[in-house]
Amino acid sequence: MPKIHVEWKGNMTFEGKDSDGHSLIMDASAIYGGSNQGVRPMEMLLISMAGCTGIEVGHAMNKMRLEYTSFNITADAVRRDEIPQIFTEINVEYTVEGQGITLDRFVRAFELGAVKYCSVASMLKASSKINYSFILNGQRHAYPLPGGLAGDEAES
Repeated sequence: MPKIHVEWKGNMTFEGKDSDGHSLIMDASAIYGGSNQGVRPMEMLLISMAGCTGIEVGHAMNKMRLEYTSFNITADAVRRDEIPQIFTEINVEYTVEGQGITLDRFVRAFELGAVKYCSVASMLKASSKINYSFILNGQRHAYPLPGGLAGDEAES
């Protein structure tokens, strides 16, 4: 069972540590009484989802021997107006570069990693709509691909 520890560091700043001792600083914005010295918890949730899906997609690509030279993930989210202001929609985009990575093989790795195995994404989709897209070797694709897998369905 994962166990973490969070310690108040003054004002609105907290330091979180995982079971291996890795740490990060969380803080609120000035408008909320913080001093902007760390990551906001809701942004950390997006980072966690992007990191989880990135690790799982990277793991799947490694097992499939897809050689990538660049792999970046961006995410943004829409929060509802009512309190608590949970995410109602999350947009995640993966940018991958690598020679010899075909669309169908990348989509297979993506589906295994991001859609099937990432626990963070699976938890978030219970309360938020998650929209996935990716840019593979410069060609943008929405997921799921319209009409299934085909290399001629890329958006420009």
